[in-house]
Amino acid sequence: MKKIAIILVAVIALAAGAYAAVYFSSPKKAEQKTAGTGSNLLVSFTDEKLVTSYYENQRKLYQEKMTDYPAMALDRKNQMLYFTNAKDSNMRRLIRLDLKSGKKTTLHRGDEYVDGLSLSPDGSKLYMRYNLPSERNFHLASFDVKKGKFAVLYPKPDNKDESVSYYQYNQQNGRFVLLHYSVEEDYQKTDEANSKGVSPEPTNMRISLGDEKGNHTVKTAAKFINDIAISPEGKMIIFTESDADGEKAAIDALDVKTGKYQAVISDQQAFKLIESAQPQFSKDGEKIYFLAEAKDAKLLEDETGSEAKVRTIYSYHLKTKEVRKEWEKPNGIINGFTVLD
Repeated sequence: MKKIAIILVAVIALAAGAYAAVYFSSPKKAEQKTAGTGSNLLVSFTDEKLVTSYYENQRKLYQEKMTDYPAMALDRKNQMLYFTNAKDSNMRRLIRLDLKSGKKTTLHRGDEYVDGLSLSPDGSKLYMRYNLPSERNFHLASFDVKKGKFAVLYPKPDNKDESVSYYQYNQQNGRFVLLHYSVEEDYQKTDEANSKGVSPEPTNMRISLGDEKGNHTVKTAAKFINDIAISPEGKMIIFTESDADGEKAAIDALDVKTGKYQAVISDQQAFKLIESAQPQFSKDGEKIYFLAEAKDAKLLEDETGSEAKVRTIYSYHLKTKEVRKEWEKPNGIINGFTVLD
């Protein structure tokens, strides 16, 4: 399975695939603005000393020495921050922080690996990607905050092949958009490529819509698709597509009804998309927020000697094609972000 080793952050498991010659149709060249005033953002940011901070817009909520991939979710109404950390490779914790009192509560500790946290509207459940050490595939799961129990939603617990590589949860309608694939197919194509000394062929990536009761596949494509999101009204799906090496990327828009898709954002003079740009719609559906490296992005080196460039959260207006810088800090890396209600 293809993974991106992100410097200054942990590893995000992504979909595999191989080299495919992809040609992207660029949108109309947009003017770059610098003062973002759009949606509220929850941002995970790790500095050169490997300290991870969680921000609600420019307000720092919490920080700690990085121990694991910094998954996060925020209950804005009750001012509760949910996040994960790990004291060692075999013990991970799911934590709730009361931002008003500063009280931290460990909701669960165990050897399960979770990332991609999302919160139900009433705060009773957390949704996540979920994996046990004995398994090679990831599931979509929920965690009952009061009972402290996990429930596997997709694929079923006895399915050891289908793996969820990315998902997004819509609080407004309780539905998910899923990106998933066959681990067996992925390993097979990787082994074949290794034996021939060539880049592997793309794994079939399945895009599905559903809820806790089930889902249906909207589109299957043998491409490097690294993330996924859906518009508020549910008519359009967006995702980052890249080449085998992650050097060339574009954000595509998929029409749910027709199954057709095309690139809407590609590299511009002002920025370069990263392999997983984590595109997300604004709550009014008019903008797409995404991660990219600015043309003049600063090169950082962490305490381990690893290097990476500063990332910026941009917004792209679908009608006006205006690009704006929305969030950036100079001495670290944005791990991930969420567009908040």
